[in-house]
Order: sequence, then structure tokens, then C-alpha cells
Amino acid sequence: MAQKKSIVNLIQSERSTGTKVNGRQLIKVYKGVFKQDYSLLRSDSAYFYPNENAFDAFGNVNINQGDTLNIFSDKLNYNGNTKTAILTDNVKMVDRDATLTTNYLTYNTASRIGTYTGGGKLVNKDNVLTSKNGYYFAFSRDSYFRYDVVLTTPDALIKNDTLKYNTGTRIAYFFGPTNIYGTKDKDTLYTENGLYNTVTEQAYFGKKNSYRQGTKSLKGDSLFYDKLKGYGRAVKNITFEDREQKVTIKGDLGTYFRAEEKTVVTENAYVVLISEQKDTSKTDTTVKQLPVANKNAKASAKNITDLTKIAGAIKPDSSHKAPANTMPIKQPFAIGKKDSANVDMATKLVQGALQNNKDANADALIKAATQAKKGNEKLIDSALKAAAPALKNNKDKVGIKNIGSLAGVADAIKPGVAKVTGKLIPVKAAVKDTGHIKRDSIYMTADTIETQIMTYKNQKIYQERQRTLRDTTLKQRKVAADKKSSKFLTAYYIKVPKDTSYFHRDFFGKPKPVNDSLQRKKDALAAIKKAKQDSIAREQMQRDPVFKQYPVNLKDTARVRMLIGHHHVKIFKSDLQAKSDSVFYSNSDSTMRMYVNPIIWTQGSQLSGDTVYMQMRHKKLDNIELFPSAFIVNIEKDDSTHFNQVSGKKMRGYFKDDKLDQMYTFGNAETIYFQRDSGKVSGMQRSLSSRIRTVFKKNQATDIYFLTKPENRYIPIEKVKEDDKILKGFLWKPKERPASKEDIIKKRSRKVPATKSPAKNAPAKPGSAKPGVSLKTDSLKGPGIKNMQDSTLKVDTGKNNAIKFKKDTINRNFAPKLPGNGQKKDSIVNKTPSVKKN
Repeated sequence: MAQKKSIVNLIQSERSTGTKVNGRQLIKVYKGVFKQDYSLLRSDSAYFYPNENAFDAFGNVNINQGDTLNIFSDKLNYNGNTKTAILTDNVKMVDRDATLTTNYLTYNTASRIGTYTGGGKLVNKDNVLTSKNGYYFAFSRDSYFRYDVVLTTPDALIKNDTLKYNTGTRIAYFFGPTNIYGTKDKDTLYTENGLYNTVTEQAYFGKKNSYRQGTKSLKGDSLFYDKLKGYGRAVKNITFEDREQKVTIKGDLGTYFRAEEKTVVTENAYVVLISEQKDTSKTDTTVKQLPVANKNAKASAKNITDLTKIAGAIKPDSSHKAPANTMPIKQPFAIGKKDSANVDMATKLVQGALQNNKDANADALIKAATQAKKGNEKLIDSALKAAAPALKNNKDKVGIKNIGSLAGVADAIKPGVAKVTGKLIPVKAAVKDTGHIKRDSIYMTADTIETQIMTYKNQKIYQERQRTLRDTTLKQRKVAADKKSSKFLTAYYIKVPKDTSYFHRDFFGKPKPVNDSLQRKKDALAAIKKAKQDSIAREQMQRDPVFKQYPVNLKDTARVRMLIGHHHVKIFKSDLQAKSDSVFYSNSDSTMRMYVNPIIWTQGSQLSGDTVYMQMRHKKLDNIELFPSAFIVNIEKDDSTHFNQVSGKKMRGYFKDDKLDQMYTFGNAETIYFQRDSGKVSGMQRSLSSRIRTVFKKNQATDIYFLTKPENRYIPIEKVKEDDKILKGFLWKPKERPASKEDIIKKRSRKVPATKSPAKNAPAKPGSAKPGVSLKTDSLKGPGIKNMQDSTLKVDTGKNNAIKFKKDTINRNFAPKLPGNGQKKDSIVNKTPSVKKN
């Protein structure tokens, strides 16, 4: 059954006239109302073609559909067969709280779809959207915009080429390259797919996302952010970079909390810190000489020997003083930064000297300037310096005229331009030489990496709170299991507790104060003496390289960034590797604090302790601190059975050009060193001292200085027992040493199958290895790892690398001198005691 044709009916008019034009029936309608289906069309006048089911309307055109949609324009061409309305001139479509304006709109009353291609504007409450092409769907209230799309919200400015917007939900969908600019936070975001809810202020971005704010940037495959709650989330291939602080954080899952300014990254998280071999904070510049145009310019420059001579000639003579009992001589004027009249006066005097002596040399100018100073006893040096470019060529009349005004002075002293023979030659700025700077990166991985920005005061509070927390890694005492409850009842006598209040010291009241002036004087003197001793002790402690602390010159309101790594922390640098359970880093002092079994490998040595502090200064490693139970292990010549060892309560090492230079050991310092003769181990020396200084060169320990009561014992290798070859707390773990940055950064695509290793290749327990046992299983050449030579074995095998014991030439006042503890003169062991072989 064929669908019934819809007809346009004229249902109301103020006046109408029928006629024929070119054989077409025409009805002229004034103030008419047309109806087709559920659409009402009005206008001031219209040409109605009933046979064609169409009409043209003019003036105050209105199309109404239901109670919500109205379209206004100046002209309308309507075809009832296709139900298509073409509206032109001042077109405005109003649908509830959305208003669309354009100059040319095509609208279908059946499908309720409006289209414009000549530019339009959509206003939906606080949101304003403009584009070149637009498509509006009245049923779903969806709008599609193409080309030069700009969406303006109270908080953001969005620009792209393809956008979908729903006027009901007020959600914007982005397709293609999109740039979002924050109007309040001054941040920018780039994406190629996403949506933004302007009501809840939630945003989701899903393709090639990049967020920037100042020096910080964030990238990720998927980004979500709730502005009202201050909560953000990033998934897959996350990269957070702070160019100002040279920090980069990467991972696969990140969460951001705006209130705390905290970001937590998990799933393959790692940090990249930039270090440099040379300090770039000191600008190293090379200033290029000003080129000379020709020989005449050189001669002209010679005529003016020195500008300071002219300045001195016209300065007031300081030898003339005011007579006694008279008023001091006042200068006729004083020149300040804002006193332009005084500057003009000074420049006019210089101009007069130049105009009267156009062809004179420097001596003539000096005489003329001396005459010009009469009546003006003081001139400003800045005005003379302003005339420097013109003085270099005194024949330049243009330059002389320019000096006659304050603007001329400003032009004359303009930086970057110099005059040589009337020609302007730009002066090249200083060129910063950064070619010799070698940059290195520190890679740090952990199960969870947390970064937060807070004030320096809050950071100190946070560190103190963390310091006083109970250490959950310590071994807890085993609580005895509860005994099984007896099946018999147990009776207890009810006793009245004894009164023990008479044991209190102030039971009978506080004692009366004794008014003894002599005792008060003694107490005051004792307090002063103790304060002086404490200040001396603190000063000596600060001079001591073991206890030296660098001051932090930051205000409590300064904003600093913290980095915290939780569990299974590994660090890789080209010449230093480390591992621990957790790490704390702050850019306030650039110190990396490592906790719970930290181990560091560098320059052929393994360093360990309960806690390790590693500080950077000027973008490079500066010092390292190990305490308590500090330990150093070193092997030579691929010998995995004889370990050189140093142990003590505390160690402090200093780096030079990112290389370990010196190491101080304090408190019960012990050493074991194996001496070699022709490449073979000949004996072992065991030393004990309260303080030891070790010097490192070329990736090995070269000199050891024993300070404060050393004790030494040399034993031939034949008489050394196996238990005497190691010190208490010995630990040797080369297999756990990261071999490369790829070793610590987990690969997303690589999945290593879980295979059970043979029992014979199982690694030994920590601390269980003895020098008499081969440690082949505890090396970097284990299964599943690339065969790489351990850097602890990089020792020159062609030379006898015996450590030299030298006399200490440093000042021995480093140790803190506490009151009441006398110290004897330090003794040094200069050479190894010779022992005869049986």
C-alpha cells in the first residue's frame, strides 16, 4: 500500500491573492501560517505554489516543531514533497537550551536534521562552539562539526577538525588531532580520540595523548581525569617528564591525586635521573672580538685613546675644598634614573665639545671638555659612556646629533650594535660551550614509584614521621601459642591493691627552693662551659669528612619534589649499580636514601650497609654514606677465593668526576688485604683501627691510611685458616648486580617461562659463602642472563696491584674531640711487616 502524500496546507492568513505566473498557480499570502504534519511555518509574506506543494517565505520566518524547537530566519524556501527547508539570512535555531546561528541552513522537517556549510555557532549554556560545517540532529540532540572547530568552555579552549557534541548531556567527543588549552592552569593537552563531559568535568583520552604544564609533561595510551574530584589515571606506556628537575618516570599504570600533588606509578615503573660529568651551572663562554671594517676605522679608533680620560677631565676637581666655616659646595644638579633633564644637560655639554672639535684628536677633546665643565661642576659618567659609539668616529655628524637628546643616548648605548665608520655591525653574543659535557642517566626501578610535590617544611615533617615509625622488617619475637583452656574452673582471690602513693617524691609537697647565689653562679658557668664545648664539638664534627653535612638553603615555603621507590629497587648507571628494598629521593638536598639491605657496586668493589645515603651535587655524584655495619668487598685478578675487605660502623665516600675517589671508615674499622708476589697470593694482612682512609684510582684501591691506634698482623698464606679470610658481616652478591638498564627495565612483550633450576646450581645463602669455596654460581654468568664480565673483575692482571700503605699527611683534627676524652697522636703503619717463611 502506497504511503499517503503529505500536503502543505495554508491554515491561516491575514490576506491572500491568487494569480498565475508563467502558467504556474501562485497565491500571495500575507501573515500566513502553513502546516505540514507536525510542523508549523509562519512568515510576514509568502509565495505559495499549491500545485508544487512548496512556497517561498519572507520576513520573520519561523518554523515550529513541538514545544521545544523553533527556527527563525529572514528568508525560506520550502519543498513539501521532500520536506526540505532552506533558510537564509540571520538563521537561528533554538532547541531547549541550545541555540544555533548561521546565515545558511538546510533543515529537514521529517528527519529533523539541520546542516550548514558556511560557518555557524552553537551556544549551549556556558559552552560556545564554532565551526565551518555543522550537522544538528534534533531527535538525539547530537551535533557534528567539521573544519576549524573551536569549543570554548569556562575552563578550556578546544580546537580540532572533527567534533561531536550533545546538547542534552553536554559531552564533547573528539575525533582526529585535538588541542585543549586550559584557561586557568595554563596547561595544554593533545589527543586524537577522547571525550570531555562539561558538566561533571570528567575527561577521557585514548590515542596519542600528550599533556603539558610548564616544564612538566605526561604521555600515555589512555588518560582519565576527574577535575572535580582531583583524580587522574593513566594506563599503558606512561611517560612523566620534568625538564626543569631532569626527572623522567615511566610505567604502565599511574594514578594522580591533585589535592596532595602526588602521583603513584606501578606496573613496570622506573625513573630516569640525568647526571653530568661537568657542572653546567657555571657558564663557560667564549667572547668573540668585534671585527674591524677597514684601516680608516682602526685609525679612527686610535684617535680616542681612552674614554676614561675624557670622563676624568670633566669631573669636578676633588682637590678643591670649601673654606673653613663656610657652607659646603653643592652640585648644580644630581642625576638619577628618572631625571631625564639632567641627562640631557650632560649630553649637551658633550655635544658642544664634539661640534667645536670635529676633526680633533683625543687631546683636543679633553681640553674642550675641560672648558665645558666650567659652571657645571659635576657630570654623570653614564652620559659620557653613552657617547662612546659616536666618539669612536668623531666625523659622524649623524651620531653627534643623536647624542643631543635622551633618545639619542638610549640609541647610542643600545646593546648588541657597535658603530665602525658609520656602519652598524652586530656584536655576537657569548657562545656557551657545551660540547665537552658528558651526560649520563641513572635508571631506577621499583614495584611502585611515588612522586609528590610539597613544601620544604612539610617534607621535614614527613621525614621525621617516617623515621619514628616502627621498622616492620626487624625480626619480631615469637609469641608463645595460647595454652589450651582447662576444663576446670580457676578461682582467684579478690585483693585490695596496696597504696603506693607514699613512694612519690613530692608526696609531702615540693621542696622549698634554696636561695644560694653561689650555686646559681656555678650552674650558670657550667652551662656556659657546656655550651662552648658543644659548639666546638659541632664545629669539629662539621669539619670531619665522615660527619660533614651540606647546608640546605631553602625556605619552609619552597616547593620540592620527592621520589619514593617501594620494594625491589634496582639502580643502574654506567659506572655504578645498586639494589635495595626501598629508596627515598628529594631534590631539596639531591640525596638518594636506600633502606633494607642496600648493596652498591662501583669501581670493582661491592659496598653494603644497613642504610645508604647517596648525594648528588651540581648534577653529578658527590658523596656516599653507609651506616651502620658498613662493608666493602673487592677481588683482584679473577680470584673469587681471596677477598679484600673493609668493615666499620660508618663509611663516608667522596666522588670525583663521578668516580669514587676517597672512602673514610669510622668506628671499629677492620681490613683484610691479600698481598701478591708475581701474581700469586703470598700472605694476608689483617688490620684494626678506629679510623681508616682509603684512596681509589683507576677502579681499584691504591692507598690505605690507618689513623688512631692501628693494629696490624701479617700471616703467610700457608698459615691462614679459612675462617680468618673473612670479616664479620661478609656479604658477596655479584649475581644480583644489574648488568644493563635492559636488565632492570621489565619488557612488556617478553614473558620468561618459569623453569625450575637444578638444585646444584642454586645460589648460596647471603653471608654463607667462604673464601675457600668457589662462587661460580654467584656471578653474572648464570643461566638466563647474558654472559657478561663482572666489572668487579676488571683489574689489570699484568701489574702487581699491591696496596701501598703510606704515611698520612692530612690534618688529623677531623675526628670530633669530645670533652673529657683525651686523644693520642695517630700512628701510621708505613710498610707491611716482613715475616720469614719456614
